[in-house]
Amino acid sequence: MLYAVLIISILTMFYEFRQLKEKHHVREMVVSSILFTAGAILIVLNIVHAELPSPLAGIRMIFQPVSQYIASILS
Repeated sequence: MLYAVLIISILTMFYEFRQLKEKHHVREMVVSSILFTAGAILIVLNIVHAELPSPLAGIRMIFQPVSQYIASILS
């Protein structure tokens, strides 16, 4: 299963990059490669049952100080 996901991901990436390269969309290629690589890594980690943190933990880490600051201003 892991190899199938990797092969399909690589084939899809080459197909998308060929279209973007023909149109000379360099910025889109960079952003697409970053997002595609991140997605492929997360899929592989999910397949091998790696412990992935919840996105909610990152959101809390960012917004908790902001929330505390706003609460201190308003109280």
